[in-house]
Amino acid sequence: MIPPPAATQTTAKPPPPPPPPPELPPSQSGTVVTPPPAVSETTVPGPPKKKRKLAKKTPKTDTPATQSVEAQQPASAAAQTPPASPQEAQPAAVPSLGQMLTDDQRRDYETHIHDALERARANLRKARGNTKLTEAQQRMASQVETFVAQAEDRSKTDLVAARSLAERADLLAKDLAESLQ
Repeated sequence: MIPPPAATQTTAKPPPPPPPPPELPPSQSGTVVTPPPAVSETTVPGPPKKKRKLAKKTPKTDTPATQSVEAQQPASAAAQTPPASPQEAQPAAVPSLGQMLTDDQRRDYETHIHDALERARANLRKARGNTKLTEAQQRMASQVETFVAQAEDRSKTDLVAARSLAERADLLAKDLAESLQ
């Protein structure tokens, strides 16, 4: 008798693993499932929304969320974006507008400022020499000092404003001196 053919066992090959999910864009990280909004039977739809113009977005500071997105971007994407130059980062300074003065006008303004500040300082010295200043007089003296300092500072760049401040200091110092008599 012929022996029956030997039965060979064949093992089934496991099915190939499923293909990996497609890569997410850099703006997305991981799987996020958002449940649909709950709708109740009493919800009444509101009026249609008006379309708004979108404002230009400004760059945000690095946060953990933005850092992880940046980490996921390939190096080639970072190389494609040129770094911002210092000129782009800071807006250009706007020159200050002032009055155009002739040389004679400039000398007149400077003389007027100098004279007004000298009178204000003299009246302020008289007031400070008096030890019995009231609280209101002390505030006036402090204000005169402020106007004098501002006028001196402004005289370097804006003679019209400096003249106005010097006149204020002079008038206030004159009122202070008269209040002491």
